Amino acid sequence: MGYAGSCDEQQTPSDGMCCDRCRPGEYMKQLQCDARDKAVCSPCPEGFYSDHFNRFDRCEKCKSCPHEYAVKCTPTTNAKCSCRSGFLCSSNECLTCEENKCVAGEILNRTDIPQGGQLIKYSYRCEAACTANAYFDVKEKTCKQRTQCSAFGLAELFPGNKTHNSVCDICARMHCKGGDSSNTILGIGFLLLSVCFLAILSAVCVKSLRKHRAKNYPVLGFSTADFPLPKEECGLQLSISDECKECSSLDENQTSAIPILCTLG
Repeated sequence: MGYAGSCDEQQTPSDGMCCDRCRPGEYMKQLQCDARDKAVCSPCPEGFYSDHFNRFDRCEKCKSCPHEYAVKCTPTTNAKCSCRSGFLCSSNECLTCEENKCVAGEILNRTDIPQGGQLIKYSYRCEAACTANAYFDVKEKTCKQRTQCSAFGLAELFPGNKTHNSVCDICARMHCKGGDSSNTILGIGFLLLSVCFLAILSAVCVKSLRKHRAKNYPVLGFSTADFPLPKEECGLQLSISDECKECSSLDENQTSAIPILCTLG
């Protein structure tokens, strides 16, 4: 306690005296301000807060957020609300949220509308991020001037929009007929496919020809014993041999040559 002329932040003047106040996070359970008794302070219960020195008999109730909490409530601070992605706070207290309807190439413009007291409502409007002759580059997040096809003597195929550049008709400048580029691409593709097909077909034919030659013309080692004369020819030679044995004029070497003929065929 003290005289009213010297009250500080933790005191409040009352009947010419400075009475103690409760600290943030507390409320005054018993109000006393005299020489014998002092005020009795108590902590705020859960779900309530007090953010300044006070002589209130109760703490304030914490704010309840419908979407998300930017800051949770504590005994000394109130909760702060926020909206989830894609939504915007409808007021400074953010007790309600509304959908963000702006798209790429647009910026959000907010207007504050005071409602009395501390409440301020928000009004939103989507505006083009770039001027009429520019487009918004989504990747680089900056405005760029659209290409003026007429400045290069070219016709305009696509005028461009908020997020895309203009497209010029280069083909017209080169005096090419419509569809020539597509036909050229198709022709090249067909030619490449034909070459690949011929290469595969040639490889298959060569492989098949080699197998055919190997099957019909085998290269094998052989001797004269592997090719005997037919039975008829061999029988004829044997018959001649028998007749020659009766001839006394033939010598031993000549008679022995006949069977060799049968063997060699």
